[in-house]
Amino acid sequence: MGHAWRVVMENVRQKVGADRTFKATSNARNEAMFKEATEFCTHLRVLERDLRSMHKEIDAKFVNLRNILSSPLPRAFEEGRDGAVPCTEEPKLIGQGVGLEVLQQAASDLKIRLDEDVIKPLRSWLIAYRSVCDRMEKLEALRLELDSRRRTVDSLTEKVDRLDKMQPAPHQKDKHEQELEKMTQLLHHKRSKLTRTMHAYRELEQTVFNSLNTLIKDTGVLRDYTGLSLQILQECYQKGYAAFSTATPLLDYNSTSDNLFTHMQMMDNVPVRVGAPSERSRQPSDRLGARKDGLGMYAPPSDDGGDAGQYGNDQQIQPQMSGYGDMQQPVNPYHGAYQPSPNATRYMTSPSPAAWQNQVVQY
Repeated sequence: MGHAWRVVMENVRQKVGADRTFKATSNARNEAMFKEATEFCTHLRVLERDLRSMHKEIDAKFVNLRNILSSPLPRAFEEGRDGAVPCTEEPKLIGQGVGLEVLQQAASDLKIRLDEDVIKPLRSWLIAYRSVCDRMEKLEALRLELDSRRRTVDSLTEKVDRLDKMQPAPHQKDKHEQELEKMTQLLHHKRSKLTRTMHAYRELEQTVFNSLNTLIKDTGVLRDYTGLSLQILQECYQKGYAAFSTATPLLDYNSTSDNLFTHMQMMDNVPVRVGAPSERSRQPSDRLGARKDGLGMYAPPSDDGGDAGQYGNDQQIQPQMSGYGDMQQPVNPYHGAYQPSPNATRYMTSPSPAAWQNQVVQY
């Protein structure tokens, strides 16, 4: 019987369960370990795919960011003799002074570190897993071959025992002895093949067990690679943020990015504006447009003068924000920009200069 045909037939017999008295060779420990390793391999492939897609997304975002920072800012124009005249001769760039090469280098370093420090070890584990898969296939084929040879030896043993116990007739004694000798020699030959196959199976089974055991122990360090990937991403964004440390001031533009590190201190120094309450502001009907939290950002202006008349606020006391101290939200200079029309509709008007000059406005 050919080797391949022997394996196929034995596989069919074990799946069908034709011989219930025959006990197949066990490979339970390797099969259980390989099953769980396969389930873990699925998660690992998802992690590798996510890391590669994450790098592509970050690289694309950094490319878009460089294009945005390289674009010019819109300019203010004034009326001239020949039409609109820009206040500044040349437009300024949004990313004036920002290290664009630092952003490009940050994206490049991200790819290199992810490939070398994270993805490469993950690929090594997957390669080792594929090697174990190949060995498991060979081990299963060898197990089926071993069981098939066991069946052959058992069948020949029964036949030899039956011939040995048989009492032939005197005229058939020579033929019986020749057949018994032939079956005995065949049994010895099949037993020797069975012994070699059994040794090969035990050796390969132990090799697969050691490989799976090592592979399973190596899964513990994969958690460290996952945490390292997050650290690499953090360092990439930190390098990108450092590119803005060389940004030059944008004159004639309202920007808090001229000093990114003192922005929160500027917010802490914003004064709290408190206006005198008016009789009209105490009426519930006049406070329908105010917010429920009492801030009244877009409430209609009152009849009284002063800050309360300009902004329509009884008191602008902002709640404290956790982690930022007593940070107060500044007054919105466009708060009184909505004026009632004769048709009871609202339209946008520019605030008077007194409503926004000398005001510190944060965005």
